[in-house]
Amino acid sequence: MRYLAIIMGVLSGCFLGHLNAQMIPTDYDTLIRSQEVIVSGGVDYAGSSMQNDITSKFLFGGGITSEVKDRIFDKHTEINRFGGFLNGDIEYRNYNVKLFKKKDWGFLIKGGYATFGGALYSKDAFGLGMYGNERYIGDTMNLSGMDVSLTSYQKIGFGLIDRTSKSNVTFNIYNISRRYSLDARDLMIGQDSAGDTVTLTVDGSMSLPSNLKFNQGVGFGVDLDFKIPFKWGNDQEAFMQFQMQNIGVGFLYEEQKTYALDTTIVYTGLEFSDIVGGGILADSLDVLDTLGVSSTLGTKAVLLPGYIQIGKIVDQHNPKMVQSFFGIRLFPTLIYAPYAYAGVNVRAIDWLNVGVSASYGGFANLRAGVYASASFKKIAIGLSTENLIGLISKRGSGKSLYLRVRCAF
Repeated sequence: MRYLAIIMGVLSGCFLGHLNAQMIPTDYDTLIRSQEVIVSGGVDYAGSSMQNDITSKFLFGGGITSEVKDRIFDKHTEINRFGGFLNGDIEYRNYNVKLFKKKDWGFLIKGGYATFGGALYSKDAFGLGMYGNERYIGDTMNLSGMDVSLTSYQKIGFGLIDRTSKSNVTFNIYNISRRYSLDARDLMIGQDSAGDTVTLTVDGSMSLPSNLKFNQGVGFGVDLDFKIPFKWGNDQEAFMQFQMQNIGVGFLYEEQKTYALDTTIVYTGLEFSDIVGGGILADSLDVLDTLGVSSTLGTKAVLLPGYIQIGKIVDQHNPKMVQSFFGIRLFPTLIYAPYAYAGVNVRAIDWLNVGVSASYGGFANLRAGVYASASFKKIAIGLSTENLIGLISKRGSGKSLYLRVRCAF
């Protein structure tokens, strides 16, 4: 089904933007500062079964050979993931202003944007998108369990920050600019050997904006970043970071168009393209009434696609040359599997840290990463990737590149 190819292309195209630096290890820095500005950005997208030599065609165009189709199809399992998330943030921290008469708490102001999107899909969905329905004549395609979503928003926030540990809490207001979702709990398409009798079993829904306004809704959420000391190794002190980003709810006050269908229909004398055509997205097409698809307009509440991350971080003031870091990241959606990571940080020289990491989960499977961060008196710069193979090879899955700059003054 060509809709899968369109979905992949839209999601891939949306992920060429800025992303908050996730895997450049957050360090525990207790140096007393007056003010700081932090800017971060990057890109990260991946798939559990997709490889770059096919996703690059969705991004930049070009033909997909039969050899590539066959190889990628064979890599697919019954349930597959593809997606990515991006955001860019700029943050101003002031440690001199003492709020609420508490000497250790300053304030911060941040602004940014984010997009989270992904697809959970079956092997038959990929096969239909790449080969068309002719591959499945005389067979039944199982597209059940397909789950697709994409949310874009912008935010501005105000928060409190501890002068020493840099632990902080921020309260944000969001403009929700785009929200799409598709949930196909059951979706089976059967064709007879002649290809002119189609059995369609559907239980699902799809929601999309009814207009292209930039302001589709408003949201309220919170960012948290707490550092907690604990004993590690030979009674040495280490630090665990508990982090929540963009956890909250949104209200779409612009009406969303929702299509729903729960039925089994047998069509005789119609080809597959007559049913799925281009048409189930527009009420003006007769196929909607024929299929029994209902469409409604209405406002709705949604969860913001934030994440929770818990992990051991690098202690900037630990004299050891080698330190470990590890953790787990969770998004509140089945599209994104629990993501576990671990790595080793090496202080190559006083101002330079380098490291390697391994991770599993999210939108992909096993990935390897590398990073480097340089810290000077007034500025620190970090560059990393969570997906080294994907960055350099067309046989890798997706791309990942992060940049983080911190200026103190």
